[in-house]
Amino acid sequence: MKPSDTPLTADPVASCATLVMDTVPLLMRTIRQEMRRQRPAEISMPQFRALRILQRHPEISLSQMAQCLDLTLATTSKLVDVLEKHALVARVGCPTDHRKLMISLSTLGAETLEQAREAAETRLAELLAQLSADDCAAVAAAMLALRAVVGSEG
Repeated sequence: MKPSDTPLTADPVASCATLVMDTVPLLMRTIRQEMRRQRPAEISMPQFRALRILQRHPEISLSQMAQCLDLTLATTSKLVDVLEKHALVARVGCPTDHRKLMISLSTLGAETLEQAREAAETRLAELLAQLSADDCAAVAAAMLALRAVVGSEG
C-alpha cells in the first residue's frame, strides 16, 4: 500500500499510524541527504544522534550513550572513537568514579551539530513552504501532539 492509498476512514488511529510509519522514513532520508552535503565535517545519522544526545546530556557514560542510541556497547564505542578522532567529542574523567570515562561534546562537535541541524531544518522548511499556511499549521499541530505522546514513552 502506497502512503497516498492509506484510507483515513475505516480506523483513524490505524490509518494515522500507517501514515506516520510511511512518512518518517521519507523525512529521515531528506535529513540524511542534507547532512551528507555538509562540508567539511560529514556526519552519519548515528553520529548526529550521538551528538544530539550529548547536547541534551552534556556528560554521559558510554553505557548511557549506548542505551540512548539503542546500540551495543561495542558499536557505541566505535562510534565514539570516530567522533573523538574528528575532535567532535572528548572523553573526560568522571568526578565521582575515577575508573569511569564520560563523553562530552567538544566545541567543534557543537558547531558541527548546529550546522547540520540548521541545514536539515532549512531543507525541511523549503519543502514545507510548498504547503498552504493551513496545512503547515496542521502539520505543526500534529507534530506537537505526536511529540507529547511519544515523549511520554520514555
